[in-house]
Amino acid sequence: MFLPGGSTMATIDVNGMTCAVCVSRVESAILELDGINSVAVNLARGSASFSGDVNVEKVIRAVKESGYTASEPVNYFQKWNSDKEKSRRNVVISSISLVYALISMYYLMNFEGNHTVIGFASMCIILALNWSVLHKGFRSIRYGVNMYTLVLLAFICALSWSILNLDQAMWEATFIVIAFVGFGDSLESLAKNSATSSFAELSSMVSIGDIAIGDELSISAGMIIPVDGTVLSGKTDVEQSVVTGEIMPVSVTAGDAVWAGSTVVDGSIVIKAEATSGASKIDEVIRLVDKSQSEKARIERTVDKIARIFVPVVIFLALSTFFYWRPILGFEAALKIAITVMVIACPCAMGLATPIALFVGTSVGAKNGILMKGHRALEAASKIKVVVFDKTGTLTTGKLEVIADSEECLKIAASLENHTSHPIATAILKSCPVFYEAEEVTTIPGWGVRGKIHGKSYSVGKGETGIEVKMDDELIGSIEVKDTTRDDASEALSHFDSVILSSGDNDAEVQRVASELGIKDARSNQSPEDKLALIQSLSNVAMVGDGINDSAALAASDLGIAVSSATGIADISSDIVLTRDGLMTTVDALDLANRTRNNIRQNLLWAFAYNTLAIPIAMGALYYSHDLILPPWFAAAAMSLSSICVILNSIRLRWSFERAMIRRRHGSRVTPR
Repeated sequence: MFLPGGSTMATIDVNGMTCAVCVSRVESAILELDGINSVAVNLARGSASFSGDVNVEKVIRAVKESGYTASEPVNYFQKWNSDKEKSRRNVVISSISLVYALISMYYLMNFEGNHTVIGFASMCIILALNWSVLHKGFRSIRYGVNMYTLVLLAFICALSWSILNLDQAMWEATFIVIAFVGFGDSLESLAKNSATSSFAELSSMVSIGDIAIGDELSISAGMIIPVDGTVLSGKTDVEQSVVTGEIMPVSVTAGDAVWAGSTVVDGSIVIKAEATSGASKIDEVIRLVDKSQSEKARIERTVDKIARIFVPVVIFLALSTFFYWRPILGFEAALKIAITVMVIACPCAMGLATPIALFVGTSVGAKNGILMKGHRALEAASKIKVVVFDKTGTLTTGKLEVIADSEECLKIAASLENHTSHPIATAILKSCPVFYEAEEVTTIPGWGVRGKIHGKSYSVGKGETGIEVKMDDELIGSIEVKDTTRDDASEALSHFDSVILSSGDNDAEVQRVASELGIKDARSNQSPEDKLALIQSLSNVAMVGDGINDSAALAASDLGIAVSSATGIADISSDIVLTRDGLMTTVDALDLANRTRNNIRQNLLWAFAYNTLAIPIAMGALYYSHDLILPPWFAAAAMSLSSICVILNSIRLRWSFERAMIRRRHGSRVTPR
C-alpha cells in the first residue's frame, strides 16, 4: 500500500509507548524514511499518522525496529473493548502483586529470619507478575532511554547490592518498586480506556461486516443503519444524533441519504450501500478527530524537547546524589537515595499531560456535535473578545416562512406560483400544497407572475406592503416571506459580550434580524471582501458562518466556526466544525475549547510541579532540616500516583463540560471559559 503525493494521511496502530520520549522516538523513526512528508504520533490513542509517498509496511517495520510494536489499524471499538478487558485483568493481577509485596516488605523490615530466601522468593514472584515493567526497561536500553530505563537501573542497583552483600541486602527495594510501577501501569491503562470511551462509541457505529458498495439492505424499526447509503424504498423517521448531534428524528424516503450509526425509529426502509467502513460519514468524523488529537501545540512541542534530555539529566542527578551521600551516610544509604531519585523522576505524567486531555476533549466534542480540528482552536478560544456572525443559515434557519393575510389569498398565490421555480414560489407552495388550476400564467422577471383563475385575472408580485396579491389590479391581500431566526439564537448571543452581524442581504432584512435578536452592530450588503476586511480590522475575533462567501473570513479569523449547514469549503476554512444544529452549540464549542486548554495547563502544571518538588526531596534536600530520606517504595508510589492524577483530571473534563452543557440547556447562564 502506497500513499501517493503526500496528500493523504495513513494511520497505523503503535503499542508500547509510555511517555513523551517514546513519542519522539517513534516520530524520528518514521521521519527518517525517504518519502515521508509529515508524521503525528498520538500517545493517548496509540497511533501514528503520516503522509508521503511511502510503503505502509515499511513504516511499520521502521517502528518495530525502534523498539515498539506496530500494525495496520483495526476497528477502534474492537481495540478499545479488548484493551478494556485486558486492563481490568491487569489491575486485579497487579493489585495482588502489590499487596503481596507490601506484606513481604513489612516482614523483611520488622521480623528476623532467613531474609535471603524470603526476599529472593518475593522478588521472583513480583517479577513474574510484573514482567512487562522490566521488559520495557530492557527494551529502552536497546532503543533509547525513557522512564523505564530509570526503573530498570534502580532494580539492577538494588539487586546487585543485595547479591554482593547478603547480610545487608535490600530485597524490598528490588521488588517494591516493580510492584508499584506495575500497579500504576495497570491503573493508567484502565483510566486511559475510560477516557477514550466516547471515541470508541463513535467507532462502534461503523460497519465491520462483509457489506460491499451497491449491496441492498433492509433495515427495520429499532435497527442501527450499518453503512452510509441511499434509501431505495420505504419511509421512516431516522434518529441520527451520532453524526449530527441532533436528537429530533428526521423523515427519510426514497432518494434520501442516510448515515451509518443512525437508528430507524419506525417502519422499515431498503437502502443501497454507498460507503462502508473506512469511507462513511462517521469515519470522516473519526479521521478529523484523530487528526486534531495527533497535532501538537507549541507547549507540547516544548515538552517533547524537555523529555528528550530529561532522563539523562535524572541519571546524572542520581549519580551525583550517590557520590555526595556515600561518605556521609554510607554506601547502602547513598545507593537507596540514588535509586529513589531515578524512580521518582519518571516523566510519565509530563508525557500524558497534553495528549490525554486533548483526547478526552475532542472525543466528547465529537459525541456532542463539536469537531475541533487542532490546537489552534484551543489556543485561540480563550482570547476571543468579538464574535462575528453571518445571517442566512447561521443566525437564521435559511428556510423561508410564509405569512399571508388570509388562506384564500395564499391559495391564489400558490395557484400562480405553481408555474414558476422561484425560491419564494417554492416557499409559498410548501405552505399551501392545495390550490386552484390557473391559466394563461405569465412570469414578469423582477416583479412576479400574472394569470387567470376561474376566468378572473390575478397577479402576485412585489409591492409597497411586501408581496401583493391583486384581482384585476385591486389589492386583495399581501404575503410576507421571511427567513426565520433560529429558536436558540437570542439565548446563544446572550453568552457573548460583543457581537457583530455581517450579511450580504439587504439592509431592511438585516436590520429586522438585528432588531429581533438585539444586535447593535449590524452590517448589510457585505461582500466576501467586505467580510474579510472586517475580520482583518479586528483582533481576537471569532467568525461563525456557513457559506462560500464566509470562507475567507473563517480562514482569516482567529477562530473560525462552521455551523452544521456549512458548505464544504466553509468546513475546510474553519477551526471548529459543528454537526449539531442550533447556535447554542457555538457556545458549547467555545466552552469545550477553553476547558480543554485549561485542563492541559493544569496537567502540565501538576507534572512540572511534581518533578520540581519531588526530585530535590528524593535527593535528600530535607535530610538536614527534618531528617527525611525517602525510601524507594515511596518514590515508586509517588511516580505512579502523579500519572494517575493527570489522567483522572482529564477524565474530569468530560463530566464538567457535560454538566455545564446541561445547565445551559436548562436556562442557567454558563459563560464559555
